[in-house]
Amino acid sequence: MGPVLEAARARGITRLCHFTRSNTFADIIDSGEIRSRAALEEGPYGFHTTDEERYDGHLEHVNCSVEYPNPWYFDTVRSKRDVFGDWMVLALDPVLLDREGALFCPVNAATGRGGRAEPGIDGFDALFAPMVTGKKVFTRRAGHPDWWPTDGQAEVLVPGPIPLTAVRAVLLASEGQAERELHRFGASLGMLDRLPPLRVAPALFDSDKNALGRVLRKGERPEEAPYPVSAPSGRVGP
Repeated sequence: MGPVLEAARARGITRLCHFTRSNTFADIIDSGEIRSRAALEEGPYGFHTTDEERYDGHLEHVNCSVEYPNPWYFDTVRSKRDVFGDWMVLALDPVLLDREGALFCPVNAATGRGGRAEPGIDGFDALFAPMVTGKKVFTRRAGHPDWWPTDGQAEVLVPGPIPLTAVRAVLLASEGQAERELHRFGASLGMLDRLPPLRVAPALFDSDKNALGRVLRKGERPEEAPYPVSAPSGRVGP
C-alpha cells in the first residue's frame, strides 16, 4: 500500500466516483475498461465523452471525485445532455489513488486549466486543507467529515485506462432505472454476467444540485440500497 492509499483509508475513504451515461457504460463493458479522452479520440471505438471541452488539459487521465460525485458539475452535464438518456455513477476501487501518474486537484480541475493538479501525498493532502481557494473560498468547519474534500468539486485525475474490474458498483437514481439497466445489459446486450453490482442511490441524482453538498458537509452519508442483478422483470418504468 502506498502513502496516498494509506492516508485515504485513515480518512475513511472507501471509493472514487466517475459518472457517465448508460450508453457509454455499455462501451466500457464491451472494451473492459474506462478509457481516457485521449484514448477515445485515437481509438477505433465510438467516441462518447462527458466533458466535451476538458479545460483541465489532462486528456490522458480519467476525471474522478472522492467518495461522492461532484453534484454541481454533474448537474451541469446532465442538463446539457439529457437527450442521451440515463446517467450513472461508477464507484471505483480506491487503490487507483496509488496509481503512478495520478494527480490531485483541490478545486475543479478546469480551474487554471489543470495547473493546480499535483501528484503524490502532498497533492492528496491539499484536497483536505483547512482552507481552499478557487472561484470561492471553502473552509473545513466543525462536522466536516474527514473523507470529503474541503471543496466538493476537488478532483482526482487517474491515468487511463481504468479496468472494468475496478468498478465496485454502479450507482443509479431509482429502482426503475435499475430495471431498465438490467433489461438493457441483459436482454438487449447480453452483458448481464459482466455487469458490476447495482445500488440505488437517489440522493446522488437530486435535482437540487446543492442538496448533496449540504448533507455531506454535515458528515452524513446518503442511503444506498443494493439492487439484485438477476433476470429483469420486464418493468421498465421510472
